[in-house]
Amino acid sequence: MGGKGGSRHLKRLASPSYMKVRRKDSKFMLRPSPGRHTKEGSIAISTFLREKIGVASSAAEARKVIIAGKVEINGRVRRSYKYPIGFGDIVRIIPSNESYIIAAGKYGAFEPKKVEKDAKRTLKVVGKYIAEGKKQMIRLNNGNIFNFDKEVKVNDSVIVDQRKISKVLKFEKGASCIVIKGMHAPESGKISEIKEGTALRDATVTIQGKGGSFETIVENIIVTGE
Repeated sequence: MGGKGGSRHLKRLASPSYMKVRRKDSKFMLRPSPGRHTKEGSIAISTFLREKIGVASSAAEARKVIIAGKVEINGRVRRSYKYPIGFGDIVRIIPSNESYIIAAGKYGAFEPKKVEKDAKRTLKVVGKYIAEGKKQMIRLNNGNIFNFDKEVKVNDSVIVDQRKISKVLKFEKGASCIVIKGMHAPESGKISEIKEGTALRDATVTIQGKGGSFETIVENIIVTGE
């Protein structure tokens, strides 16, 4: 018998807490397409329009708005109603000229915040590799890939201004950061200690915040300043 393959459905009652959707409206909800974001860190644009910012009152209405080319994601029109969006993405509704950035709310839940159309974004470097022609490529936490030859390391952050990197923020002691996942999200503070990871333990940081210090894994934070 052939393999069943992955599920095409997502039950509302079992949806991740970061989505923060109405769990009893119906049995199923739209599963975002695979790609630039992980399944655990994304939401379908159709669901976002309907349940996060109220642009559409139904899934069918949201689908019509998207297919008609009235929604931009990070400056580009996207017509797939399953297109995945996640932390750091900017969604613009063209008819109303309103833009929203996906920020981290309590416990890492998606929280849309109104911003200017060309707002700068602070994104985390999660990977590096050398492409054809010895070009250094960096991969950011929202799935974007840039050709960037300046000194940058995984866990550093970059400021993206109109699809270009304008500044690098180093992951180091004393740097300001914000927690985007876990029980401490969206707390912020300064990094006071960095503990290297091992084969059995994730790398962690100690953050000095307004309410005292706490520890979390490096994966949960993004550097926001020097």
